[in-house]
Amino acid sequence: MRTWRVGTISMGAALVGLGVVLLVSQFLHLDLTTILLSWWPLVFIILGAEILFFVFFSRKESSFVKYDILSILFVGLLGMMGIVCLLLTSSGLMEQVKAAVKSEDKTVNLPGFNEMAGKGIQRVVLDSGSYPLTVESGAEESVSIFGTYEERGMENAEPLLKRTDDYLMVKRKGDTLYISFKDMPITNRLLDSGRMNMEATLIIPADLALEIDGRSTDLVLKPRKLLNDWNVKDGGNLRVYLQDNSDIKIEARGADKLEGPKDGWKVNDVKLEAASEEEPVKKNGIFKVGKGNHILTVTDTYHVTVHEP
Repeated sequence: MRTWRVGTISMGAALVGLGVVLLVSQFLHLDLTTILLSWWPLVFIILGAEILFFVFFSRKESSFVKYDILSILFVGLLGMMGIVCLLLTSSGLMEQVKAAVKSEDKTVNLPGFNEMAGKGIQRVVLDSGSYPLTVESGAEESVSIFGTYEERGMENAEPLLKRTDDYLMVKRKGDTLYISFKDMPITNRLLDSGRMNMEATLIIPADLALEIDGRSTDLVLKPRKLLNDWNVKDGGNLRVYLQDNSDIKIEARGADKLEGPKDGWKVNDVKLEAASEEEPVKKNGIFKVGKGNHILTVTDTYHVTVHEP
């Protein structure tokens, strides 16, 4: 009496098929995921055909059909993996997995912005957005923005930000130029939060007034040879870089920390009572360089640091 081990042929065929798929995908640079999704149902077809064949064969001969449990478990494991891949594909998660594996972190240049202020513009109102920003005064009559941002994507993919409108809102109204940085898009990803970082620099003519809404973000100011007044409110960590011929007076109101050169700050008003015991005492101070003809007013900013050359 012959003994037939059902499952051995199926496992062998599955191993041969899997090896062929891997070999072909290596030489032809094919998408292995797509091939496996198309190939895995054949495993169940081979196993079912093998069982039917030996059941039919055992009726004609004196034979004993024995199931190879290990082989059947192996074939079932391949089948379960195929079902999982199919569910991931139908739900869209497979594309995210493939994108996460093949993607890379890139630093990309922001689309540049440059606009002539003109004689009609007297001030700039800036919403700095949620990302660190550097603001400088310049000798030219144009307002310009440049910088970089980080994104995760495929090697040859198009950059996420293609135009200035993708990250910037600019509007002229009367004698004021309004500039607002938009929040970068956030995508749902498996391996990270999908949030991107951006670092930009804004250059404005030195003779224009400037008002900044910091939105508790970190700011770097380089007023250089300032010819008008600047105002900053609701900043995070604010660093002010001065040059040798600076002529400026910095007035800080409601700051948690004031730092700079020794004996630079003149703290003229300290609030003795905080809102609660856990909150730090707010400070008001003045830092003056030169005659102080032009004023940089800093209101409700956490940390103000002045750097001299």
